[in-house]
Amino acid sequence: MSDKKQAINPPSIWNSNAYGFSQAVKAGDLVFVSGQVSFAATLEDQAREAFVNIKTILGAAGANLTDIVKVNIYATEEDAWDRTAEVRAEFLPSPFPAVTMVVVRALARPEIKVEIEVTAVVGAG
Repeated sequence: MSDKKQAINPPSIWNSNAYGFSQAVKAGDLVFVSGQVSFAATLEDQAREAFVNIKTILGAAGANLTDIVKVNIYATEEDAWDRTAEVRAEFLPSPFPAVTMVVVRALARPEIKVEIEVTAVVGAG
């Protein structure tokens, strides 16, 4: 497998190239997925849609959810850790990846309540 950097932009995910970034970058066996967001009504639904996007992006890179080694979650609501617990359990199987959650004042748009980015290692799962 090549160690050369490769952009991963599945056609079913919106075109991030117009904004000057890739949905993910693969270098060797490492996959770095850009922060995924949703415009669903609730924080929980936004987290769920973000993980669905992550699953799609990882699949396009030859990886899957079990290959995730690190998750960063940025949320605008202080109770997000508890409110996303069920969603995280749906998508992050044991052995669990390292997870960091940060509460922030705002994200890219006012209606976005949570943004999730991951790092995966192809075949690690």
